[in-house]
Amino acid sequence: MKVVKNIEPLLPIRIDQIVENSENSIASKAICSTDHTDIRFFSYAKGESISKEFQEEDSIIYVYQGKLKIRYRQNEEKVLSAGEMMVLPSTVNYGIDVLEDAKSLNILVK
Repeated sequence: MKVVKNIEPLLPIRIDQIVENSENSIASKAICSTDHTDIRFFSYAKGESISKEFQEEDSIIYVYQGKLKIRYRQNEEKVLSAGEMMVLPSTVNYGIDVLEDAKSLNILVK
């Protein structure tokens, strides 16, 4: 496998077991990283946050557990719950507030 890492090939795995929850922190595990694509699984503890920043890539955030507030542009925000996703263009700065313990799949594409 040239591109995929941190997961065993040809073995089923539950998506919620790829990255474990950590108290009072944000953890991530990359499973693919190329010049054009970065795929990561994140685990967020309630009350944590990520400051607003620009990404060079377009971002797709899929929440598969818990609840996240996505803050973007000047004063806009959306709450994403389990089963919801949002696309954020590279031209939009964004940050994340963790409303309850959560896990997400983040795909960044150039």
